Amino acid sequence: MRLILILVGVFIISGVSAQDDWRLYSTEDSADQQNFKTDSVYHIPDGNVVVFSDQRIDTLLAYVNDNPPLINGYRIQIFFGGRSSAENKKAEFLRRYSEWPIYIVWQQPDFKVQVGDFISKIQAEKVQHEIISAYPNAYPIYTKIKFSE
Repeated sequence: MRLILILVGVFIISGVSAQDDWRLYSTEDSADQQNFKTDSVYHIPDGNVVVFSDQRIDTLLAYVNDNPPLINGYRIQIFFGGRSSAENKKAEFLRRYSEWPIYIVWQQPDFKVQVGDFISKIQAEKVQHEIISAYPNAYPIYTKIKFSE
């Protein structure tokens, strides 16, 4: 019983001493000081903000921009077969349509030619209907796609 009372007393005392007294701060301790520093961001009175950051952050951002993450989505598969045939099909597609990215994916034993990076199946089906006259065997597939904003 004593132990419980001692623990309760310690918690009450620590809780009371942890409270800030608002009267300790004056109106002069506000954001209108000349210059003040907060986490490597300097606020200058004329309204400019100067941020000093680690160079590794810029390197990481450049890497992510060059290598976007892969997410689940859809592409339209227009061909599968041998390597030279796949490269010819890709060149043919690029001559006709240049608005969508095109990929050659190797999945043993075939090379597959896939078009686009679509978030939804509806988007992929719209493009499929546009190219169906030139590629009657084209169909949407669920796969990993490059994320772009």
